[in-house]
Amino acid sequence: HRATIDVDDVQVMVVPGGVDRSGRDRVIPALLWLIERVARDHELVVVALGQEPQAGTWPLRGATVVNVPPEGHGPVRLARQLARAVRATNAHGRPDIVVGLWASTSGLAAGLAAARHRVPCHVHVAGGELVALDDIDYGGARRRGGRLIGRAALRLADDVTAASRWLVDELAPLGHTVDALVPLGADTTVFAPDDTPVEPARLVHVASLNRVKDQTTLLRAVAQARTELPALTLDCIGVDTLDGEIQRLAVSLGLQDAVRFHGYVPWDELAPWYHGATCHLVTSRHEAGPVAFVEAAACGVPTVGTRVGHVADLAAAVPPAAVAVDIGDADALAREIVAMCTRPDHRRTIGEAAHAWAAVHDADATAAAFVERWAQLVAARSRRS
Repeated sequence: HRATIDVDDVQVMVVPGGVDRSGRDRVIPALLWLIERVARDHELVVVALGQEPQAGTWPLRGATVVNVPPEGHGPVRLARQLARAVRATNAHGRPDIVVGLWASTSGLAAGLAAARHRVPCHVHVAGGELVALDDIDYGGARRRGGRLIGRAALRLADDVTAASRWLVDELAPLGHTVDALVPLGADTTVFAPDDTPVEPARLVHVASLNRVKDQTTLLRAVAQARTELPALTLDCIGVDTLDGEIQRLAVSLGLQDAVRFHGYVPWDELAPWYHGATCHLVTSRHEAGPVAFVEAAACGVPTVGTRVGHVADLAAAVPPAAVAVDIGDADALAREIVAMCTRPDHRRTIGEAAHAWAAVHDADATAAAFVERWAQLVAARSRRS
């Protein structure tokens, strides 16, 4: 579906990075897929906050990226960066709409730019910018400044979307409301089922090694599951931010021959890691809408994970398209891993339901939903004017 925004209109998207000029490294794949699809029919300027240390402009997937470098230290650092970001939104003339990806500094910059240009603002909540997990120092709301930025970003927005119902329910007690759900879908030309035979005891986990992804629970669950499935193996893919801590835990749990750490893998080389896996694992303590889940689902691979984001939503769907356990519950996760590995029909049913969901909510659907909302916002603003 294509909305009625003229092709000559200028849309501006403010992002917190993830749009490296290489298109492969230091990128957020879901952003690349969205940018590419919007830019096919519309002039798109992407204002990136701190992608590179120096100001710069480059083409990316049909759009123009304008980099706003990070500011130095000082009490007015944020104000200077916001001012530069607002000016950058005028790089190709007055925009028709300004979009903020994440309700953080990027969302606030989008709201301020929209107010300056007197155009609508759309903010998409896509991560942990509005939450606080103090014990692991995670979330944008841990400090007063972050809470103020998040509230201001949402207050300035004419339209707020989020990736999952679970996230909407998490935000409601904090006083934040969301207008619609728009999952960030995968590129199904890259992530799709293939004819690789399913390995009956191979697991895959795609995430940076960090506190919020909780690989401690992951490894403890795998160790327990191996008491029933001694041949069980796990491929971990992602940047190590914990200086070898998780690898050392694997050794202490006797998993040195069962868990393989592959480090960073570019997004366009990930699909083969999903293919043939019995299931994909998510052990995060918080996720708005884990893209790895969407990628695995697009490949027809079921996910067993903690009750966050898409995992929570789709485990509760009818029919279920994921299996969810409580956050931090390694025992329950181990039981579900064993069930997925020993019950082929169960695995097939969950995988097929996940694939059906991913096909409906792919990257094309994400772009179409966003552009439709932007068209409605622009039309409503025009009527009021």
